[in-house]
Amino acid sequence: MKKVLGLGIIGIVLVSIIVMVFTFMNSSSVSKLSIAEVEGQKVLVDEKGEVVQLRGMSAHGLQWYSSILNENAFAAFKNDWNANVVRLPLYIGENGYAKNPEAMMEKMIKGIDLAIANDLYVIVDWHVHYPGDPNHEDYAGAMDFFKEISSLYPNHPNIIYEVANEPSERGDGVTNDREGWLKVKTYAEPIIKMLRDHGNENLVLVGSPSWSQRPDLAADDPIDDSNTAYTLHFYSGSHSDGHVMNNAKYALENGVAVFVSEFGTSESNGHNGPYIEESDEWLDFLDEHHVSWVNWSASNKYESSAVLMPDTNMDPGEDQVWSDEEITEAGHYIRDRLLGK
Repeated sequence: MKKVLGLGIIGIVLVSIIVMVFTFMNSSSVSKLSIAEVEGQKVLVDEKGEVVQLRGMSAHGLQWYSSILNENAFAAFKNDWNANVVRLPLYIGENGYAKNPEAMMEKMIKGIDLAIANDLYVIVDWHVHYPGDPNHEDYAGAMDFFKEISSLYPNHPNIIYEVANEPSERGDGVTNDREGWLKVKTYAEPIIKMLRDHGNENLVLVGSPSWSQRPDLAADDPIDDSNTAYTLHFYSGSHSDGHVMNNAKYALENGVAVFVSEFGTSESNGHNGPYIEESDEWLDFLDEHHVSWVNWSASNKYESSAVLMPDTNMDPGEDQVWSDEEITEAGHYIRDRLLGK
């Protein structure tokens, strides 16, 4: 076995034991997820075969906003916001994992453990952003990364693997067509095979061309795996003309599961809005079709898509509640939707 993040095989074994003990002591009550056809549509179901819709929050890039990784914040999202899933975006570039693998892996493991301790599903997001081709040499560590995480948390029911965030045309990326999808598919298949060969039955999410707006392309040529869903990303202020929603409808009508692993109430640049009416239309559609959704972002970044006000402490304190004044307009909207208001 190769050394991973400077650890030899003994170190990896010791870390695995520590993680497994931690997991046992903080056992999760969540159910293992799978994909099944219910009333003619592929949806998520639990171990009893009952339909499950995940709804929750995505952190921002962990290299910038890792202070969200604290017990009080995760408890707040679980108990005060009624979320059942969190997403951990591991940027590879932009001073992320490729530059600081040990530090970024520590952050990812911390986030996973916090999610498990708070009975939250957790999306392990290999954040393909720039360049837009997941096969690019910058992302050469993907296989080793997913091997390590899956060995530390073997077949753990809380974990969802997102193997390619947003394939796109940026920086010698993938084209917005069938050829572009084939590049994404060729990248994802060996990772999924590795996970399955090692006994990991976890739900896998795969992005699609044009910033994960083309699950319709995946529906026409899906990956041969029964527990893979295809992500759809949208921002209400930029994707309300029906085109992206029609891509989702096509995918659902043509036999694949769709999972919205990232959406914002702003425009796609993170600014302006929140676009409440457009967001309502989108979330009503997703709820009607039992499509899971995760909001961007659980951060205090100075942009209208963030749910916390700039400079707000991302640790809400021992009461595990952010005050109304600490939550943005977008944050109040998302919290209300999570609470079913």
